Amino acid sequence: MRHAIVFILIALLGVQASADTTNRALQVSPVPGVFVGGVGLLCNAADPSLDRRHYFLLTKGRTSFGWADFSRDDDINYNIFEVGRSPDFYRVANTSLKIAINRKTLRATISGMGSETDYECEAMSITDLHNAAKLELQKLLKGNRI
Repeated sequence: MRHAIVFILIALLGVQASADTTNRALQVSPVPGVFVGGVGLLCNAADPSLDRRHYFLLTKGRTSFGWADFSRDDDINYNIFEVGRSPDFYRVANTSLKIAINRKTLRATISGMGSETDYECEAMSITDLHNAAKLELQKLLKGNRI
């Protein structure tokens, strides 16, 4: 009788152990999952009169680069690019712009459409970076009447 009860309990536990154990329900970050474990870079224009900032993300393996974009809707969207690496720089480029980030000084240079601007960046967690981008978006939307 005791063996039967133990067998039934083991069978019941075995059924529960085979339940879905994925982390789909646990994903709470608004940042794309590819950046989990990565680093965020908040970059402010080196010239304070420009009052520009950019929000960048690098994946954990530093193989992909994300750039926060506020232009498509009332949310933060991340454009994802492949990143080139050298001992001194991370580089991102497409047909209209080039970004170079010095790995030691965290100074970024963004070139495109005939201009070049330098930025001073600070490293932070991806969650902190997303929260800073969210505040920036709220400032952009502030005052909208509809």
